[in-house]
Amino acid sequence: MTTTTRERVYRFLRQRITTGEYAGGIRLVEEQIAEELGVSRTPVREALQRLTSEGLVLRIRRGQLVVVSVDAEARAELHLLRVAFDEVAARSLTAKAVRVDWAPLYTLLDPLEAALREHGIGSPQFSMAHLDLHMAINRAAFSETTSSFMERQALLYPTDDYVQQPGHEPVSQHRALLDDLASGDLERAVTAVRVHALRGHGNTTLTE
Repeated sequence: MTTTTRERVYRFLRQRITTGEYAGGIRLVEEQIAEELGVSRTPVREALQRLTSEGLVLRIRRGQLVVVSVDAEARAELHLLRVAFDEVAARSLTAKAVRVDWAPLYTLLDPLEAALREHGIGSPQFSMAHLDLHMAINRAAFSETTSSFMERQALLYPTDDYVQQPGHEPVSQHRALLDDLASGDLERAVTAVRVHALRGHGNTTLTE
């Protein structure tokens, strides 16, 4: 399944809105977003149209587009769903670990590292590379029908400041996550995705 630029832009913007990285009420300007992401205006326009139809973006006077507020309670609920989805994915991957082609997943660490080095942890480039990796993990875990559904859940994978904490370098952390998922050990894999998801939500103290 090839991810188009249009889809990458859409899920990036949707993630930014639903995780609160784009606060409610801010104006979204097509030209600025296209420049920030290094893409043409067409995929941005199409993504904004989809988000408007979903009620996450509101069209106001003179055609201006603003972000609809997603409150903390909703974000917390979405994060709980992310933990649940990831645990199911870990179970699925464990059951077929010997049949999964892991090499392409490890290859996705390269653009993650490049985005980190060239643009920084808070950049759109890093965020999109991060989404690409997690969506690829879901595609490996599930059937095409299920993974297609999961593609629409990109909002569950925020890029948080936790990766700047000592000992949590993002590339090595995601490499370790892949190692755990590829191990074939169910307890190891499920624990790994849970810890990864909880730390990603800004937790520094975890309970297993």
